[in-house]
Amino acid sequence: MDYKQINEHEIEIIPEETPVDKILETMARVSYESAKPPLSDFLELLDKESKEIDFSEFVRLNGSEVLNIDYVNQRQCKTKVRRTDDGKYVFNARLYEINGGKPEILLNKVKSTLDEAEKLPAFVKLEKSKKARQKRHGILGFLDILLELIDFFT
Repeated sequence: MDYKQINEHEIEIIPEETPVDKILETMARVSYESAKPPLSDFLELLDKESKEIDFSEFVRLNGSEVLNIDYVNQRQCKTKVRRTDDGKYVFNARLYEINGGKPEILLNKVKSTLDEAEKLPAFVKLEKSKKARQKRHGILGFLDILLELIDFFT
């Protein structure tokens, strides 16, 4: 994954070899983790750690707005990415910045997080894949086990 400034308000996300959905999920997670938690003691009860949230729910690859994470558990994330007609992915840096974020810091963190994930050994990736499938589908069935073996050996 890489990125480049298009204009003062937008940054193009360049997937390269990284799947777009993985980039967008990581972007949502990093945005949430960098957003300020609630200030009030009462509201902190609603706050959750990022590992408790399924960030894939914010990714919509079938439309023009592919990522829209606004307020989550009282955290102000304000992260939007759209797909242009020519297939480019554009991050609304201005919206993120207006709400107190630094777009370059966010994107650098996303990039480093994705790079670190690529360095993980295959068995760790297999375990993470297994946990994600269990979360989405409940009990692993024969097909899920077969898919895990295919992932592991490819």
